[in-house]
Amino acid sequence: MNRRRGISGVYFGWWVLAGSAVMNSLGGSILWQGFTVFFIPVSETLRLSAWQVSLAFALARAENGVLGPITGWALDRYGFRRLMFAGTLMTGVGYILLSRMDTYLGFMLVYLLVVSVGSSTSFMQATTAALNTWFVSLRGFAMSVNSAAFRLGGAVMIPLLSYMVLQYGWQTAALIIGVGMLVVIVPVTLLFRRSPESMGLNPDGRVTLSSLRMRRRISGGDKRGEVSGGSGIKADRGISGDSGAVDGGDFTTREALRSGPFWILVAATTLRISVHGTIFVHFIPILVWRGEGQQMSANLLGLLSLVAVPLILATGYISDRVGRPIMLTGLYSAAALSLFFLTIAEGTLPIFLALLLFAGSEAGSSLNWAIIGDLFGRRRYATIRGMMAPVYNAVLIVMPVLAGWVFDTTGSYQLVLYGGCVLMLCAAAVFLLLQKYVKRG
Repeated sequence: MNRRRGISGVYFGWWVLAGSAVMNSLGGSILWQGFTVFFIPVSETLRLSAWQVSLAFALARAENGVLGPITGWALDRYGFRRLMFAGTLMTGVGYILLSRMDTYLGFMLVYLLVVSVGSSTSFMQATTAALNTWFVSLRGFAMSVNSAAFRLGGAVMIPLLSYMVLQYGWQTAALIIGVGMLVVIVPVTLLFRRSPESMGLNPDGRVTLSSLRMRRRISGGDKRGEVSGGSGIKADRGISGDSGAVDGGDFTTREALRSGPFWILVAATTLRISVHGTIFVHFIPILVWRGEGQQMSANLLGLLSLVAVPLILATGYISDRVGRPIMLTGLYSAAALSLFFLTIAEGTLPIFLALLLFAGSEAGSSLNWAIIGDLFGRRRYATIRGMMAPVYNAVLIVMPVLAGWVFDTTGSYQLVLYGGCVLMLCAAAVFLLLQKYVKRG
C-alpha cells in the first residue's frame, strides 16, 4: 500500500478531518453555543435567576477541569475511537434524560453527570488531539477547518435550535438533540484511528526522513531495515517522534510542565477563555439586554458564526507561515474592541457590526490549540492540553456566575463587557510573548 494514502487513494488524515468537522458542526456547536439558547427558557421554566442558570455551565467547566488531565491521558494512552464512541453515546443519552427534567436539581444532575462527562472525551478536545496526531506541517490549516466547521454548524444549528426551543419548548429540543447525537454523531466516531503510523502512514501524507532512510537501506540491500539515528516510536505505540522539519521533538508531559512557554500559554489561554466562555454563555441574554428578541439574537449569533468561517480558514492557512502568536494578538485585540463597541451600539445593524470584530475570538480558538502541538509535539498532545484544563476551567467556574450575578444586581451587562474588553487585551499581549518559541512550517 502506498504509505501516503488511505481510503481510495486519499490520505486517511483527511477522513479524520472530515469526521472531526461533522462531529463539531452538528454536535459540538450545540454543546458549546447551544447553552446560551437554553439560558432564558430554562430560567423562565424553572424560575431561576441568571446566576443560577450560569452555575450549571460553571460547574460543568469545573468538572472538565478535574477530568481534563485524566481524559487527556486516556486519549493519548488508549486512542480516540473508543473514548469518543462512549462519550458521544453518553452525551446523546444525557440530552434525552435532560428532556425529562422539570426541576433545577434534576437539570443540574443530568447536565453535570451525564452530558458534561460524556462530552469531556469527545468533540473539540478529542478531535483537536486527533488532528494534531495526523497533521504537522498542515496543523494550523487542519485545525482551522475543524474550527470553521464548528462555526458553520453553529450558523445553522443555533437559529434552528432557538426556533425549536421557542416553538416547542426546551425539553422537546433536548430530546431531538439527544436522538440526533445517537443516530448521526455516534457512528462518525468509528472513523477515527490512533495515528498515521498505526496504519503505516506518515503525518500530512508525506514521506518522512526516516522513511527515506529506510527505503534507501532496503534498496541498498540492508535487510535489517534499521534506521541509524532515528528517533521514531514504534507504530504500535502510536506516534512517531520523527515528524520532519516542523516538530523538533516531542516533549514528555513533565518536560512541558517545567517549561516557561507552557505557563505563558496557560496564562494566555486562561485570559482568553475567561472572556470567550462567559460571553457565549450569556450571548443571547446580552443581546436581549441590548434590545433584540431571542430569535433575532440567535440569528445574529448564527450569522456571526457564518462570517467567522472564511476568517478561520484564512488565519489557519496564514498562521502556518507567519506564526500563530502574532495572529492571535491581532485577533484578540479586535475581539476586545468588539465588546467595547457592544456597550454603545444601538439597533440591530450597529450591534451586528460590533459583533463582527468578535469573530476574531472565534478564529483564534483553533490557533490557540494548534500552538500546543507547535511547542510540544504530537505524542503527548492530549495529556498536555488536559493538564491546562484545571487552570482555564477554574475561571469558568467563577466568571459566568459572576456575570449572572452582576446582571441580577445591576440589570445591566455593561460592567461584564468592559471587564471582558480589558481581559481580552491582556490575553492578546500575553500570546505575543510566545512568538519567539513557536516554530513555523
